Amino acid sequence: MKDLREFIEKVDNLGELKVIEGANWEWEIGAVTYSVAKNPNPPAILFDKIPGYPKGYRVFTIPCSTYKRQALLLGFPLETSGIELVKKLRDRMKEPLKLLPPVEVKEGPILENIHTGSEIDLFEFPAPKWQPLDGGRYIGTGDSVIMKDPEEGWINLGEYRVEIHDKNIVTIFMEPGRHGDIIRRKYWKRGENCPVAITFGGDPLIVAFSGQPLPWGIPEYDYTVRWKKEPVEVIKGPVTGLPIPAH
Repeated sequence: MKDLREFIEKVDNLGELKVIEGANWEWEIGAVTYSVAKNPNPPAILFDKIPGYPKGYRVFTIPCSTYKRQALLLGFPLETSGIELVKKLRDRMKEPLKLLPPVEVKEGPILENIHTGSEIDLFEFPAPKWQPLDGGRYIGTGDSVIMKDPEEGWINLGEYRVEIHDKNIVTIFMEPGRHGDIIRRKYWKRGENCPVAITFGGDPLIVAFSGQPLPWGIPEYDYTVRWKKEPVEVIKGPVTGLPIPAH
């Protein structure tokens, strides 16, 4: 799969997708998600027709909470489950590690809509307030925060919570010691700003590995070839120069 749209389509074909229309971003999406996720085999949920937003401005939750969806994500036979899934994961991890860098392309769906400068309004997206005591609306956890080590030159992807504060301001929460935190402090120590690109709703496999504790210096883009068997297509970010997934 190249993107989240294709994954959602395949999940729907499996009969494991529930579409909910009319839930609002202020607590209802979060409440439904947390309630459904407590079930033994919860469906993935696609929220659409969110009040105040055009149809098609969607929120997708609980993507991989069944064995079948996990097998789909990892490219295993769909009937793989339980201890068999663990064994296949273990066997794959024993294979020699081969890294394949991403391939830069000029075009991709990520460029379908571009807003810059005064056009930017993060409230264009129905980012939920997930729980009543949250400090605001979180557009990310299912994201990839893209950064480049200024000394070693490798690209790191991390999965961090991202909160919207204003129409053009977000904050990224990074625990001390995470790779993203180490990289940003290198820039600050040099008296420089740290370039960052963030993607939301990307290829679920890339998002999944963005949240894994890979060893220092191993780029998540390169690592995904162990599962995808082909390089990730990226576009050079026009603002930061960082490689952004084309899909």
